Amino acid sequence: MLRNVKLLSTTLLAVMLLVVTGCSSVATESSEGTKSAVTSTSSSQDKSTNEANDKMAKMVVYVPRDDGKGVRPQTITVDSDKKTLKYAISFLFDEDSRQSYPVFPKQVTVKEVSIKDGIARINLSKEFLEGGQVDGLSAQLRLASIVNTATSFDSVKNVLLLVDGKTLETYGGYDVSEPMSRMEQQIVK
Repeated sequence: MLRNVKLLSTTLLAVMLLVVTGCSSVATESSEGTKSAVTSTSSSQDKSTNEANDKMAKMVVYVPRDDGKGVRPQTITVDSDKKTLKYAISFLFDEDSRQSYPVFPKQVTVKEVSIKDGIARINLSKEFLEGGQVDGLSAQLRLASIVNTATSFDSVKNVLLLVDGKTLETYGGYDVSEPMSRMEQQIVK
């Protein structure tokens, strides 16, 4: 949310700067997707605006729905250097904590992520197992969120979860001993 506000503020500042100095017409698009015309006198201003936009990237995280009926895609815009799987999963945990009914334990963190041959190995902290036995719905929502977020990256086809570096056999009644593929049936828009 803070990143969206920062992006919007930066965009508005750039538009105001262009309006104050400008003569020629340039179209810009706001974070809501609406286009507006602004003016500019120099191509160097256009170049700096394009460079700022080139430093931003979009990615999709899949947040558990409060009604428990699956996960919903949420597109976020981040600095290009933050468009990593580790950042996406960490953002997912943070976003879930703001829900009315969060499904992930409060202190769970992503320790490490590696991607090789299309398989993302996501190593989570021990808090992922917090609370003892996880019920089927909570486990399903957690797994669908992580797996769908990871497989939204082009380089990831399957996901293997680890906790403190150790592979899990089962989680909430689900076999997680082998890499998991995308869980399309859990995505609700």
